[in-house]
Amino acid sequence: MSSEDLAEIPQLQKLSIPHGFQNKEAASSPTPSITLSQVPDLQPGSQLFTEIHLAKIEKMFEEDINSTGALGMDAFIKAMKKVLSSVSDEMLKELFLKVDSDCEGFVTWQKYVDYMMREFQGKEDMRKSQYRLHFYLPMTVVPLNHGCEVVKVVFLIHRFKKIGCFLTVTKDGILQFWSESFSLMSSFRLNQTQQLYNQPMWVIDMVCLHNMNLVAVASTRQKIDFFDISDHKCVRAFTFVDLDSCALVMDYWSDYHRGVFCYGDAKGNVIVFTSENMTSGLFNPRILPRASKWDHWIKVSLQKLLNEKSALHRSYRLKALHPNWCEQVKFIPQMNVVVSCSAIEKSSLVLTILPAKASKKPRLSVLRLRKGILCFDYCPDRNFLVTGGYDAFIRLWNPFVSKRPVWLMKGHQTSVTHILVDSRNNSILISVSKDKNIRVWDMLDYICLQSFCGKFFALGNCPITSAYFFEKDNTLICSTYSIGILKGYLEAQGLIKARKRTTHCSPLCAVLYSKIFKQVVSGCLRGTVSVWEVVTGRKTMEFAVSGGQHVEMTAMALDESERCLLTGLRDGTMKMWNYNIGKCLLTFPSPEQLEISGIIHMNKVFYVTGWSKRITHFLFHKTKPVLLCYHWQTYHTEDILSMAKYRNQFLGTSSYSGDILFWNTGTLKPIFNFNASRSPSPLQPKRVQDVNNCLAESHRPSRPYVEREKWTYKTSRKLSSLSPESVANTNLRRSLVSAPPVMRCPRDKEPDRPVPQQKPSSASGTSRQSSKIHSKQSIYKEDETRKGEWQKNMLVQSSASVEKIIFLQTRPHLPHTAALLSSCMDGYIYAWSLHENGGLLGKFPVDLDNGDVVVGAMATDKNDWILITGDCKGYIKIWDIKDYCALIDKQPFQSSGAKVVSEAHNKFRLLIPQQLGTNFPHYIPLEDKEERLA
Repeated sequence: MSSEDLAEIPQLQKLSIPHGFQNKEAASSPTPSITLSQVPDLQPGSQLFTEIHLAKIEKMFEEDINSTGALGMDAFIKAMKKVLSSVSDEMLKELFLKVDSDCEGFVTWQKYVDYMMREFQGKEDMRKSQYRLHFYLPMTVVPLNHGCEVVKVVFLIHRFKKIGCFLTVTKDGILQFWSESFSLMSSFRLNQTQQLYNQPMWVIDMVCLHNMNLVAVASTRQKIDFFDISDHKCVRAFTFVDLDSCALVMDYWSDYHRGVFCYGDAKGNVIVFTSENMTSGLFNPRILPRASKWDHWIKVSLQKLLNEKSALHRSYRLKALHPNWCEQVKFIPQMNVVVSCSAIEKSSLVLTILPAKASKKPRLSVLRLRKGILCFDYCPDRNFLVTGGYDAFIRLWNPFVSKRPVWLMKGHQTSVTHILVDSRNNSILISVSKDKNIRVWDMLDYICLQSFCGKFFALGNCPITSAYFFEKDNTLICSTYSIGILKGYLEAQGLIKARKRTTHCSPLCAVLYSKIFKQVVSGCLRGTVSVWEVVTGRKTMEFAVSGGQHVEMTAMALDESERCLLTGLRDGTMKMWNYNIGKCLLTFPSPEQLEISGIIHMNKVFYVTGWSKRITHFLFHKTKPVLLCYHWQTYHTEDILSMAKYRNQFLGTSSYSGDILFWNTGTLKPIFNFNASRSPSPLQPKRVQDVNNCLAESHRPSRPYVEREKWTYKTSRKLSSLSPESVANTNLRRSLVSAPPVMRCPRDKEPDRPVPQQKPSSASGTSRQSSKIHSKQSIYKEDETRKGEWQKNMLVQSSASVEKIIFLQTRPHLPHTAALLSSCMDGYIYAWSLHENGGLLGKFPVDLDNGDVVVGAMATDKNDWILITGDCKGYIKIWDIKDYCALIDKQPFQSSGAKVVSEAHNKFRLLIPQQLGTNFPHYIPLEDKEERLA
């Protein structure tokens, strides 16, 4: 190791080296068995994150810390049990490993708080990034045939059905039913049953009582009519009469047990009805008091209903709550509060807190604003009331702090008439102003995501009268004299038109599994990493590894402890993360700034490779807090595409040129070079010379120079010691390099493309051929002839790049046992022996019908019986490779675990159809074949 290649990097502040990685083993604590409900969800309000518990835990740390000021795993679990007695030991073990991500073996109070805060911030950032609502133009307009504006648009969902329908009502009393795609289903005129003195009925508001199949309609007749809309019919059920004034706004809420109906009128009164049993309670026509016994439908006197006491319902009359008209009223179940607003300063917004007992009176909380409030909505996740009014500002209020708003968002030019908060994700806010300006806001960052000018919508010149956000399809429905439909999609999912939901917004880079946390870590090319719980499928964390630069991520790997994530980017940046909280622990130096294609952490050493065409490893100094970096010698002539490890001692790298190098990490040099387009036998690796040495002699494009005889075979024994049968086997192996579609038997025909001329041979003819070889001179002569023809073919043939390699860890490196599988661009998977007398033993096509299918991902089970491949067409295939190219002492190879694990335990083998098994011909030693034939 030369002094030029070895570099010490003591810049600790820039590298941020975790102390636990300097001189400690990567902790491999016993993997706890985590059940479904034991994975900690550290969100605000959870047991592990409340202020009271944090204070107790801090006190516990002060009492139980040792002389070093920290707690080990056992001490941490014992101490935490004092505060969180209901939490299992397995859960606390997992929490300890997550907090101690740098493998120091202990946890301090500062590390614990830092972990909690970073996880909380990470979850907030994840929610913000994964749910950004975007609408796209044009707006679809549904024309209506009547001449009045639509007063209200609501959606009626059926409790036991997956579908529902939209309801619209116009000012002149036309009620229409629409499908979810806004196809007209039925239409009714509400005032056709009664015309008093030819006075028209002007509808003011409508609300849907979804659990009762009723619709309440308020009109200028100072009535509230309730219509039965079962089976898409419209039959008048009963009517509230004797109102003090016209009901202007209404609201209804029910959880199918309790129900709250409230309305506000033109005098500023607010009337509230509550019932604990809606089926037999308030809206049961048989128990409602009639105004007259001669009525052919039930007329309910509101004054009698308010004055009488009933065990089935309670009523509250709040007289002159507002000195002016009520603009909106809504019941908020999270706070058990009825909120109403008016466009006046004295009582702009009033919160009526309903009492728990009937004997008590409701309490009021008043919010004042100079120009009043026209509309509002509630954000339960952040406990905000969002208001809009004449001053065109959107304000966020704490419901119990009425002096000043928490935040002010500007953007509208005219008065805000509608406010909508997405109930699925409370960070999304939609606002509509009088000039038909529609804006989408992010309440986490308090920024406007989108703004649409009213001139883009063909809704006429009048303001928008009603707005409804349909969460199922992310659709905003607005109404004037027509109905406008604005389609939306989630930014993290892509356009909703595709009708598909994906986990990432770009193609995947890698998917990893952490056995210690029972989590799946996935990353996409865009640089977004997501962490998933295996049992529940829930996403627990999401973060970006490239920051604001949006550099493509090209490699991912877990460290040996499986507690940290290693990522590599196209610009050569490599980082180590605590993926449970999205915290960057270490940034590795990248002087070359070339794409990283492979990362491996083995024996406390970080191995990195890629377009640099060589391996670079990093390790921490044993005693000093410095990071050591060493660049290996270059043996690849093209970019390295894949890297894998074998038994924690060897590495394998594959390149675009088709070379597969088998490295010894102890000597930092390759042992063999495999290349299917050059030779079926192991080749002697040759170091690439510096390009500067040959620039003066050649005018070719600047690229690494390779020594001429780079195809040379490596033989560990003298040819004179070879038996005639072994010599024949060697000659046969060298002629099988291009045998389609797999390694052929001696009976296979010669290929069409140019190869060294050789007569076909069979099992019986092999002995006759070997008997013609009489001396060493004929052997050397034949070898030299074959060598020359190989060089000639090298000039006219193109090498197939090796996209992926994988080692079969349970298989030994023996001559007739394949321990390495490689996927090439020609659509084949090649099986290689890692022995000096081994090499290419077999190959099989990924797709029998299409030769363009290339495998980009491979994995095996723990016994190496099953191979799982993922190809460029999106197919995942399972292959049976238990007995493929596995011969030891003339018997099929079985792994060391095969004696204990029976085939019945390998459930995957039962899933493999017969045609998908790797039952292709492969190389068998001739002596073994003769014995089998005998």
